Amino acid sequence: MNRRILILVCVLLVVFGWFKPAQAADDLESDAALVLELMDLMHEYHLNNPDADTLTNGAIQGLLDSLEDPYADYFSADTLKDYIDSLNGYLEGIGIEILAGEQYPCVYSVIPGTPAAKSGIMAGDIIVAVDGKSTVGWTLADVVEKIKGPSGSVVVLTIQRGEDDSLDVDLKRADIHLPSVHQEMLAGQTGYINLTFFGSDTGREFNKAVRDLKAAGMTSLIIDLRNNGGGYAQEAVDIIGDFVAKDTLAVSTVDRQGNREEVRTWDKPVADSLPVVVIVNELSASASELLAGALQDYKIASLVGTATFGKGVVQTIIPLSSGGALKMTVFKYLTPAGQDIDSVGLTPDHYVFTWELQKEVAWQTLHPEHMPRLTFDLATGRTTLNDRVLEINIKARIKDGAYMLPLRPVLEAMFYQVFWQDGVIKVFAGQKEVWRANLPKGGTGGQSDIIVQDGVSYLPENILRQLNIDISKEESKITLTRSMQ
Repeated sequence: MNRRILILVCVLLVVFGWFKPAQAADDLESDAALVLELMDLMHEYHLNNPDADTLTNGAIQGLLDSLEDPYADYFSADTLKDYIDSLNGYLEGIGIEILAGEQYPCVYSVIPGTPAAKSGIMAGDIIVAVDGKSTVGWTLADVVEKIKGPSGSVVVLTIQRGEDDSLDVDLKRADIHLPSVHQEMLAGQTGYINLTFFGSDTGREFNKAVRDLKAAGMTSLIIDLRNNGGGYAQEAVDIIGDFVAKDTLAVSTVDRQGNREEVRTWDKPVADSLPVVVIVNELSASASELLAGALQDYKIASLVGTATFGKGVVQTIIPLSSGGALKMTVFKYLTPAGQDIDSVGLTPDHYVFTWELQKEVAWQTLHPEHMPRLTFDLATGRTTLNDRVLEINIKARIKDGAYMLPLRPVLEAMFYQVFWQDGVIKVFAGQKEVWRANLPKGGTGGQSDIIVQDGVSYLPENILRQLNIDISKEESKITLTRSMQ
């Protein structure tokens, strides 16, 4: 599922090696003098009467643009504090994450204990207006800009929930600390840790989460890095150290002269004997890729989901005499096996494109002794996989008295990988291709009687049986079970 989610910590990998600003070379000094001369002339004579701040900011932006570095930025003393706070999950607002909808933005998640949670805002609520102004046509950035504000101030959200009438909710903004680590115990003594960003305490919090889950009987672990845009590189290295022996290579950095430096772990592991699966997607970036790449290289974990973002460069923050700072790219990084993933990303060991199934397939990867069992009720839309409710409604169609089932979610739930390439559907069990078919032209027909309606491919039930999937029907319920032998 293509989720246009607003990530609170942007695609980022930062090291805080506070460099001392270099002394300007002679040629830079003469060029800087020219820039100052131009600024002085513009300030004194230009019709628009630009002030010094306008010219300075323009010069700074021009310098940044000349780098062709999408991650370079300048922070004033005030914006630097805001930036550091955001890296560590300290924000001012109401405590929601939002998604872009077809017409209006909607609430993706609500952070417990925040003004939004206390006021009854729920995931799925549609935000139709902010302070009485319709959100139709607004970008996510527009919505966030209107909702956020200083602690203690008030914002009014007009929300729509299902078929109910719209409701105005008054919310007093507050200081919010976003937790970067969430943990729970799943079935089969499988621990689950979701990392939402890499803040300054994430390594310590992850270590504690692992210890707590192990004390509760954890025998395997899922790490969820979906939509995690990164943060501090050091925290990712800390977490790698929880899985490998002390003094193990975690990552290598390469500077502009090609000099390579190794970063190694320094503490004893706490999770070195656990089977691990890492869930990733196209918004897993930077520090997330550093962690996932190392665990994959060392064969500690398999990756489930989709290919990652592909950010294999590192920024540093350099203090300025003004109290501000310059952020710019100074290294590229390589995984322990020497992979350069910049603009490429990491390749999952098991592709799952259906968002709602990725966590369940990760669990199935750790529990091959269980046959995947998918049940969906055509009357209610309720769908379960291995007796756990999914946030997905699988709708079947009937053709010539037989059920036609949506191809991708059904086969991915049955632990197959599904790929579309040049009009051909390919289905894999592990790394072995087990079935393929040409996509029908005009929506129906083709060699396998697949039909395509409203952009969804439907598979006839007889093909499921060819793929070793048993089908049972009871009134409005259909249950699919695949033998893993």
